[in-house]
Amino acid sequence: MTPPSSPATAKTRRYSSTRRARQAAQTRADVLLAAIRLFGRSGWTGTTLAAIAAEAGVAVETIYASFTSKKELLRAAMDMAIVGDAQPVPLIQREEFQQLRQLPAAQRLPAGLHLVGELFDGGHVTAVWSAMLEAAASDQEVTRWCAELENGRRETLSEFLHIVLDGSVTEPMLDVLWVLISPDAYTRLTTRRGWSRSRWEETMTEVIRQLAT
Repeated sequence: MTPPSSPATAKTRRYSSTRRARQAAQTRADVLLAAIRLFGRSGWTGTTLAAIAAEAGVAVETIYASFTSKKELLRAAMDMAIVGDAQPVPLIQREEFQQLRQLPAAQRLPAGLHLVGELFDGGHVTAVWSAMLEAAASDQEVTRWCAELENGRRETLSEFLHIVLDGSVTEPMLDVLWVLISPDAYTRLTTRRGWSRSRWEETMTEVIRQLAT
């Protein structure tokens, strides 16, 4: 019969378990950050798991321990690029977006679009999204993921507009704004038309106010 563990032994085991979990979470975050950088820089076909492993300072087997395939890593990298970390908290529920509710009504829209501009201008969302679209061209499952992400972006936009406008917009209007306030549209305006982020924020503020009235 095995003697029961002493309180000290049990405490040591809990500490070791907590430390391993913390280390595993950090390793996962390191891999995702490396994936975001490389998918954003080299695209889908130009990025290998070996390159991501080298960037993260881990073995390829370590990546497979958390992600079963390159495309699943891409999907997780996209999720992290959107919110900025590995925490399972939706973007619209993040503190910085929820704090918009505390602002005077006239300040909510420009402040909210400033947050969106920061998100787009960081480059990670737009760059990793490009890799997603590249992968979707030859993979039906990734195509479905892209559709799910776009539907989710539309739902998030609806919640965002409800916060900054203190009310909802019509479905056709939501569709129009879903197209206008997108990573693709932002990239075209800033790279092809030379817009600055501040110009994008100011113009989108004016557009939304005109459309919503």
